[in-house]
Amino acid sequence: MDRETARQEIRARISCTEYLEKSKSGLYCCPFCGSGKGKHGTGALKVYDNNTYTCHACNEKGDIIDLYRHRTGADYNTALSQLAESIGISIDTYRPTAAADFAPERRQSHFSATGQVITPLQAETRQSAQEGKTEQPADYTGYYKECRERITDPAAASYLQGRGISIETAQAYWIGFDPQADPAKANRPCPRIIIPTSKEHYIARSIDPQTEKAFRAMNPKGSSPAIFNARVLFTPEVQEVFITEGAFDALSIIEAGAAAIAINSTSNAEKLIKRLEQERTAATLILCLDNDAGGMKATETLRSGLQRLNISYITADICNGHKDPNEAFTANREEFIAAIARAQRQTAAKPDNTAYYIDALMTSEMERFKDDIKTGFTNLDKQAGGLYSGLYVLAAISSLGKTSFALQLADQLAAGGKEVLFFSLEQSKLELVSKSLARVTAQRDDESTITSLAIRKGYIPQQVKESIAEYKQSVADRLSIIEGNFSCNISYIGDYIRQYMKRNKTRPIVFIDYLQILQPAEGQQRQSQKETVDNTVTELKRISRELDLTVFIISSVNRANYLTPIDFESLKESGGIEFTADVIWGLQLQCLNEPLFDKQNAIKEKRARIKEAKAEAPRKIELSCLKNRYGIANYSCYFSYYPANDLFKEEATADFDKPLDYDDEIL
Repeated sequence: MDRETARQEIRARISCTEYLEKSKSGLYCCPFCGSGKGKHGTGALKVYDNNTYTCHACNEKGDIIDLYRHRTGADYNTALSQLAESIGISIDTYRPTAAADFAPERRQSHFSATGQVITPLQAETRQSAQEGKTEQPADYTGYYKECRERITDPAAASYLQGRGISIETAQAYWIGFDPQADPAKANRPCPRIIIPTSKEHYIARSIDPQTEKAFRAMNPKGSSPAIFNARVLFTPEVQEVFITEGAFDALSIIEAGAAAIAINSTSNAEKLIKRLEQERTAATLILCLDNDAGGMKATETLRSGLQRLNISYITADICNGHKDPNEAFTANREEFIAAIARAQRQTAAKPDNTAYYIDALMTSEMERFKDDIKTGFTNLDKQAGGLYSGLYVLAAISSLGKTSFALQLADQLAAGGKEVLFFSLEQSKLELVSKSLARVTAQRDDESTITSLAIRKGYIPQQVKESIAEYKQSVADRLSIIEGNFSCNISYIGDYIRQYMKRNKTRPIVFIDYLQILQPAEGQQRQSQKETVDNTVTELKRISRELDLTVFIISSVNRANYLTPIDFESLKESGGIEFTADVIWGLQLQCLNEPLFDKQNAIKEKRARIKEAKAEAPRKIELSCLKNRYGIANYSCYFSYYPANDLFKEEATADFDKPLDYDDEIL
């Protein structure tokens, strides 16, 4: 039975509940965070019909194999084998080891593209001839054996552990250790991990952090990089093979339960194509090289060659925002294994089969969708039902408080326990933090408020000091304000978000202030303003979907629509917002609903009324929902806006003149 079929059989026949303890709440105690073990005994782990689980306390997710690994400490391969054995099924050999590559006799044969029987040694000889080698190549087999016996050395074992590679896997692929290796005869001996790629070539990777970058990975003198684990390409049992750049990337995928090779150099992409010209593979190849310029170039070389040879392949991103597979593997093993499984599914005859989605993924995605996020505005939460992953647009004319509203929303989300990134492309961090502090002083005591301008000028009386302490405790540690500039573009924002997620292991809510001054991405500088905005909005939607994030972007509206209620026409100059965004909110003066603004002309009177409404303290503001994928299509919420204190207070209705106390709940 192949590994994926075995995995599905295990999930069907061994219930997660066999490894879990029931809690008083009717759910289960979480073995990861301990939920359900406290004095109340209310566990938060739920097991679904498809035999997967989610803990709603720590967000740990998985299946029976993950539970078994947690209980026993086994790696994925061992857990799969032991569970399969417990129900009487056997798993097909999924990967060859390197033992046959360095055995005294090479008996296994393959067929060339012409049908001629050739041995792997003959294939290596042909490869050497193609590279212009005429003399007998060196044979390092004896050296490999000596190094392999030293792989349990504490220094080597510690290094491998840091890269996520087990001693068992290392030994299977003849990975070794030389405490004084100097492969290039450069008088630079140092402790190195020895990675054989063929009898005549190996890579010696320094484990000394003081080694200069240019000398960290070295080849034996006079030798050029070969392909690591190339044998797996021609193993009949293997249905798909991952193609990586470095050997540790391939070993990471092998640890995750799949088959992989490493080309060991981006220049080896063409060498792999030449090898496949001589000896075809029946496996589907999964291209997953490094996320950098060299990796992308090598990927294009492989795509072109594989298309020419009519060899089945796909390109997969298994790095989850990291530079390469090994980095992704060591950062989050479970996410990496899930990414490997997703890539393997794409090679199936029906990779997007709906039945598989219903059985394996739909329930967990539905649970995530239930986990709505409260904005901190009671009236808005009642209408919108909270926030969801997706692209939100907040649009308004100038001087209506859209930045202040977004900042207050960001602060309230952070106070509610969410991590928030606020990209400010126009206002400084000092301006924004002083706005927040001014708001807190007004919320604490509306009789003795301090303006943000006064705070920026250094006026810090006792009530401001107390507000600072309160703000730091409730908000500041979860809110990051990133000062942009007029050269900040979407690529910078995307990279920042991914790095933040990688380092903090969290999914932040993102605000961008604001759309029209966000610069075009590299290579798009000659586009029109509308084209730039279109591409930016599309990329933000892609980021929100790919990373499962809630993303807010603030947008200005057309000047031609300043005298009319906000609608899609107001966003006409702002690219494809209408079609791309999931939710569109518009802020406008409540006076725009007055009969005056239904008249065709009366321009002078309308301008006078808007000027008057802007001068009111507080200003009467309406939040109008123009589009909503997640519930009620159109709704309005009403606020009183205090510009001097950068504070929005909720109102029950547009006709209700007296603002509610900030903590009152709207009925």
